[in-house]
Amino acid sequence: KEENYGRTAICNLASINLAKTNTKEDIQRVVPIVTRMLDNVIDLNFYPVKKVKLDNLNTRSIGVGVMGEAQMLAEKGITFGEQEHFEFIDEVMENISYQVIKTSCELAKERGAYKLFKGSQWSQGVLPIDTANEIAGELTTRSLSCDWDVLRQDVMQYGVRNGYLMAIAPTSTISILVGTSQTIEPIYKTKWLEDNLSGFINMTAPNVNIHNIQYYVGAYDVKQENIIKAASIRQKYLDQGQSLNLFIKANQYSGKQVSDFYVLAWRLGLKSTYYLRSESPQSKDAEYKIDRSQDCEGCQ
Repeated sequence: KEENYGRTAICNLASINLAKTNTKEDIQRVVPIVTRMLDNVIDLNFYPVKKVKLDNLNTRSIGVGVMGEAQMLAEKGITFGEQEHFEFIDEVMENISYQVIKTSCELAKERGAYKLFKGSQWSQGVLPIDTANEIAGELTTRSLSCDWDVLRQDVMQYGVRNGYLMAIAPTSTISILVGTSQTIEPIYKTKWLEDNLSGFINMTAPNVNIHNIQYYVGAYDVKQENIIKAASIRQKYLDQGQSLNLFIKANQYSGKQVSDFYVLAWRLGLKSTYYLRSESPQSKDAEYKIDRSQDCEGCQ
C-alpha cells in the first residue's frame, strides 16, 4: 500500500472593502498588503491534517476577494445593475486583479514560485483576462487600462507565488463587523433582521442617508439578470469563482425563469453560483428577515 493524500480545497481568504478601497491609487496601496498577508498565512498556519498542509504548500492557494460593493455604489450615486455600475466595477476589478497577480509575481522573485508552477497556465502566460468570456466582454465599453503584456512576460519569466489567487467569498459575518454591505450583493432591504451563526442582528443599509437611500435597491427588486451580468464582468478578472446569490419571490418566477438564470450564468462564463434565496409570499416576517445560518461557516 502507498499513501495517497489527494487534493483538498483550502480557504485562505481576505476581502477588500470596496466602500473604502476603489480608486486605482488605493488599490495599488492595499492589494499588495492583502496578498502578502495571505501568503504569510500559508507558512505560519497550524495544520491538524497532513494532506491539507501538503496541498497548501504545493499550490499556495489564496483567495483575495471583495465586499461592500452595494455601499460603494450607493455612496457614488450609482444604481445597482445600470450600465454605469457595469463600467465602474469593470475598472475596479481589473485594477484589483492586476495588483494581485503583480504582487504574487514579485513574491515569486523574492521567495520562489509555487511548486506546481511549471506546466501551469500561469507558466504559459495565460492570465484570467486571456480566458474571459466574449459575451461578458461585450457588456462594457471601456478598454483595458493596465499593462497586461508586461505583467504576462514577468509571470512567464519569474512565476507566481500562488497557484490560485482570487475568489469572492460570502462575507456574511465579517461585513457586519466592518459595517459594510455583504460581498457583491445588493442589500437585502434598507432595514432587515439578519439570522446567521452569530444569532439575530438588526441591520440597516450601511451609512444610509437621505442622499444615497435611492441608490440602495433591494436584492429582490433588482433584475436578477443584472446580478448575473455584473458577476460575469467581475469573472473576467478572477481565476476562481464568486459567491453569487440569486433572490426570487416565490410568486413571481416560474421554474423555467429560474432555469434561464442559470443558463445565462453559464453563457456568460460564471464558474459558480451560491444560494438561490426565495422570499415566501405567505410569511410576514419573511419580508424583513434573511436566514444565513446554513451558509458555509468557514466563509462567513
